[in-house]
Amino acid sequence: MAASPADPANRRRAVVTIVFVGVLLCLLMPYVWLVLTSFKNRNEIFQSRPSLTFTPTFDNFRVAFGEKDFLLNLKNSLVIATLTTMLALVFGVPAAYSLARADTRSGRLVLLLLLAARLLPAIVLAVPLFVLFANAGLINTYWAPVVAHLTFNLPFTVWMMRGFFLSIPPQIDQAAQVDGCTPFGAFFRTVLPLAKGGMAATAIFAFINSWNELLYGTVLTGKDTATLPVAVPRLLTPIGTFWGQIAAVGVVTTLPVLVFSFIVQRQMVSGMTGGALSGV
Repeated sequence: MAASPADPANRRRAVVTIVFVGVLLCLLMPYVWLVLTSFKNRNEIFQSRPSLTFTPTFDNFRVAFGEKDFLLNLKNSLVIATLTTMLALVFGVPAAYSLARADTRSGRLVLLLLLAARLLPAIVLAVPLFVLFANAGLINTYWAPVVAHLTFNLPFTVWMMRGFFLSIPPQIDQAAQVDGCTPFGAFFRTVLPLAKGGMAATAIFAFINSWNELLYGTVLTGKDTATLPVAVPRLLTPIGTFWGQIAAVGVVTTLPVLVFSFIVQRQMVSGMTGGALSGV
């Protein structure tokens, strides 16, 4: 019996699926190990032959977020990353729109300056920012790391959102203004809804960039405003390394980013679909 033409395609699809699942498992293995370690006691963590069968315990989470006050660091990370993302979008989105619609020599110069600021090593600004915020009395406050994080998140937002605005035909703006909208009204009522997919993607990256930042957090925060990446080294002590608690903090550190990404991803997909249909 001759094989149907669909058989080779099905085999190729099956091979691609198997390879994809294998690569995905390899990529997820470190995170799976992290999650399992967070529920193990110290003896189970240091077994010569790690076992997948063990009695889960929440002691690592209780000690880290209860006795060692990592809950405060979690709150600090959430506040700083959220404020940074919101401010980057508030200031970066209108700037990106104006640079996308006004293609002038001065606009291109501004883009080059923003790119230069984005490519500038963070360590170069660490000491000047510390001196500036120390003189302003902002060390150990939320505003110091938020402003510092904007030095790389704001240029990133402008460049990324400018690409999304360039993909939206300017005729949409013009049609809205013909219908009676002001330039600002055309931006907020017609262009911005079409670009909400880009805003969602930009928000994800800006949030992650701020959430994982370590250098500025180490230099500009204090005991009351330290973020999770800054606080984790406290678990590396002269008497030993608390691997279970480090794993527990690591798991909790990834959860807000995962939840935020999944929530915004729905808006990102729907926004891109709506933009594509509206531009047809």
